[in-house]
Amino acid sequence: MSIYVTRNFKRNEYACPCCGKAKPLDPKLIFLLQSLREKINRPIYISRGGGLRCKAYNRKIKGYIHSPHMAGKAVDIHAKNMDLITLAREARDIGFSRIGLYPYSHFLHIDILKPRPSKSWIRDINGIYIYFTTLEDAICAGIF
Repeated sequence: MSIYVTRNFKRNEYACPCCGKAKPLDPKLIFLLQSLREKINRPIYISRGGGLRCKAYNRKIKGYIHSPHMAGKAVDIHAKNMDLITLAREARDIGFSRIGLYPYSHFLHIDILKPRPSKSWIRDINGIYIYFTTLEDAICAGIF
C-alpha cells in the first residue's frame, strides 16, 4: 500500500527503481506537479527512474552527476494524449523553472532549479543535448 503525497500522486511513484528508497521530495516540486495535473485535467505519469534516484542508479543510467532527481527536485513525466510541446508550455506556465524535452524517448524533464544558464534543452535522436535560453527557443529550433 502506498501513501498519497498529493491527491493524484503516490509516494511510490517517485521512488528510485534501483533500491526503492524515497528521500523527501521538495514541497515546491510536489505542489507544482499537482497544480500541473489539475491544470491539464488528465493523468500525469512519472517515467520509470524519472522520480528520485540514488547515486548508484543515476550513475547506472549515465545521468547528470549533479542531477536534481537525486535531491527530489525533478521529475520526468508524460501525459496520455498530450504532446510534449503542449505539456512543456503548461509546465512552464505553472512555474517549473527548467524544462528538458526528450521527443525520442517521449517524456519531459521538469525541475525547480534556477536556470544555469539554460532554461530548456532538447535531447536529439543521437542523444546529444542542445541547450536554449528559453522554452520557446527550444520549440522553435524545429528538432522535433
